[in-house]
Amino acid sequence: MFANKITFFIFICAVSILACTPAQRPLKNGQGYVVVPAGKNHYRIEYYLKHAKLAETYWNSTAGQLCPGGFQVLYNKKHVLNFDMYVPIAGNNVNIGRQEFIQYGQVACDGAAANAVELTESKWKEFGPVAHAVAPVSDRWIRETLQLPVGHLTELPATQSIAALETLWGKPWRRDQRGDDVIGIWMKGGDSWFPNYVGVIERKGCLHMTLVLPGTSAVMMGVFDKALSEHTNFEQLLTSGKVPAYFYGSKQVCNQ
Repeated sequence: MFANKITFFIFICAVSILACTPAQRPLKNGQGYVVVPAGKNHYRIEYYLKHAKLAETYWNSTAGQLCPGGFQVLYNKKHVLNFDMYVPIAGNNVNIGRQEFIQYGQVACDGAAANAVELTESKWKEFGPVAHAVAPVSDRWIRETLQLPVGHLTELPATQSIAALETLWGKPWRRDQRGDDVIGIWMKGGDSWFPNYVGVIERKGCLHMTLVLPGTSAVMMGVFDKALSEHTNFEQLLTSGKVPAYFYGSKQVCNQ
């Protein structure tokens, strides 16, 4: 009888552990994968999870499912998200903090990608410091790493895009005109020392480019100012990685 109780207890513990272990799957309720096409047979994989080791394991599992004919890992890294979490202990709110993880990188499939893996199209790009090239990132990546919702930024109208953001955020922190270009810049999120900057460039009245400068690149605003004063091609600063940023160029047809 005692042995049966021990066996039953072990069984219940095993079931509980399995029930608490998240399954490898597309992003749902903040956990899972996002796969963004990055070129012919090239894909960016982001895996969001609260377990560091599992995030890496599931990233590789996703790559295997995506590329049944085999794949090459172009790079594979981990990003740690730190959150404040206050818990009342002995009458005081104590910050015990918590962490979540993003395993991210790119793979090149040796053959065609499988239809079993969901793909997510994204307008956003960055100059990847690891790949040394312009590559896509997901909306989710920007939202999680910068705590800045950006979904609505990809839906700005082709004309009067700065005015559309003014209705949401008020007058821009800065507004400049250089020839045919009008640039509106807002400070959004981040903290008092390192705010994020969201910029919209209109060219001849049409939406030309949308960009986000992370708070950690706030010191690069001097480069930004210099580019404006010297009429330097600002897009070259982004696509060369000289200014860390997320950005996308508008492909909308502008009917004025």
